[in-house]
Amino acid sequence: MTARVREFNLFLQDYVNLNQTRIKTLQTRVSNLDDFLLEDSTLADVIEDGLVPQGSFAHKTIIRPFTGNDFDADVLLPMEEQEDWEPKKYTVELQKALEASSRYEEKTILKTRCVTVNYAGDFHIDVVPFITRADGSTYITHRTNNEFLRCDPKAFTSWIEEQARATNGHLIRVIRLVKYLRDRSSIQTPSVVLAALLAERVRSFAGVDDYTNVATTLVSLVEGLHEYIGSMTSKPWVDDRIGQNLADRLTESGFKNLQSQVKTWAGKMRTALDADAAESVEKWQSVFGDNFGAAKKESLVLAGAALETYEKRVAPGEQRLPEDFGIPIRLDPKHRIRVVGRAAATTRAGGRFRQISARGNHVRIGRKLRFTVEDCTVEKPYDVYWKVRNAGEEAANLNDFRGEIRQSGDSITETSTFAGNHWVQAWAVKDDVAVATSIQDVTIVPS
Repeated sequence: MTARVREFNLFLQDYVNLNQTRIKTLQTRVSNLDDFLLEDSTLADVIEDGLVPQGSFAHKTIIRPFTGNDFDADVLLPMEEQEDWEPKKYTVELQKALEASSRYEEKTILKTRCVTVNYAGDFHIDVVPFITRADGSTYITHRTNNEFLRCDPKAFTSWIEEQARATNGHLIRVIRLVKYLRDRSSIQTPSVVLAALLAERVRSFAGVDDYTNVATTLVSLVEGLHEYIGSMTSKPWVDDRIGQNLADRLTESGFKNLQSQVKTWAGKMRTALDADAAESVEKWQSVFGDNFGAAKKESLVLAGAALETYEKRVAPGEQRLPEDFGIPIRLDPKHRIRVVGRAAATTRAGGRFRQISARGNHVRIGRKLRFTVEDCTVEKPYDVYWKVRNAGEEAANLNDFRGEIRQSGDSITETSTFAGNHWVQAWAVKDDVAVATSIQDVTIVPS
């Protein structure tokens, strides 16, 4: 078995992932739009909360656009239900509010379920009115049918995040890779359906080796998907996490194409993973094309550059439990903990703290953050050791990667100070051995 970790990392970086400049621009545009709607728009009085990332933007599975296509960010706009408004009025009033601004004038398109804001370049933002009705259920609106549509994208995003944790984060990379393959094939499966089908294949009780790296996770999930849909004679049930079938978005012929393609991918991927080192790159190229294993020159330069951002790698001065505290890590499958991050709604830390997983772990700068150990199955007494790690260009420029470990209680507080992909990790230490751990990712977006 040859995992080809380096080749997968470079292939994702060069050909699959949306580059960091585009991501930062997108995050900044969403932040600016959020500020306008909350503070300066004619809708400010009926808006309940800031924009909530959803879909690929929330799940961090946006990929580089295929030839001739652009990319987009979907965001929810939480609005108070208005007794005298028909469902169709929410999108109409949203467009009016945007068009009343010189910043967004003549940049919007009124669509069935959203208002699209177009920007120069190759991306746009779809703003979806999101209503919590009197019974507590959440809805979006369908303008042409003039009706409310039951949905809960926050619940779906939280579920994707939980499944990603179980795969050491590799589920997100697998979804990107499969979307890359989809865009270059004959299948037309919506991204949300692909994401759900792959996430459903995650086994929280799986052996450690299943999700050790991108290659093993990819093969495990795609083979699992083939085993699940391969013999089906009609479309499957794909839960949207509130009991509705996402597969309704597939045609029967589209599902048959997906079945066939997944079977082909699963066979080729298994062959590539099992190949010896001398043949593995060529076998993976039969799946992803000749660009796999052919890193761009600028990527190799960046890999050796002095400005190292330490994304999920040990940073200078970062502490480790065994080396710095003499605490061995022996994770026990019967023990688990879960770190849950919550953020204040405003810079003034007013109102309740909101769980960040429902927002794709996106947090604005200047928010108070609280991290809590929950769902712990380790019998008391035990100690909790915490690590906060910064990453990204701003952390590198400030030389502020952190990474110190400290013993504390079941919760810690922090502040979102600068942009980047950061994370918080906790260990439950029983009898001087770390028996369980959990990581909460935190994406702090630029203002």
